[in-house]
Amino acid sequence: MKLRTSSKKKAKIKMGLEGCSGSGKTYSALLLAYGIAKDWSKIAVIDSENGSADLYSHMGNYNVLTLNEDFSPET
Repeated sequence: MKLRTSSKKKAKIKMGLEGCSGSGKTYSALLLAYGIAKDWSKIAVIDSENGSADLYSHMGNYNVLTLNEDFSPET
């Protein structure tokens, strides 16, 4: 064993957000992304829920990619 001084290393974030409809997943993801990037233009949301990502456009000018396929749980 060797005692060493702590150091910050590059690490990638692996995170999953789970919750029922309307529980705040998109909102929370946007806040987390902005906390990391500090720039709304560097954030992109892939929206599969009929434009729900645009509900938070007042927060900043982030990018949205809307998927038009049917991604419902039943499909």
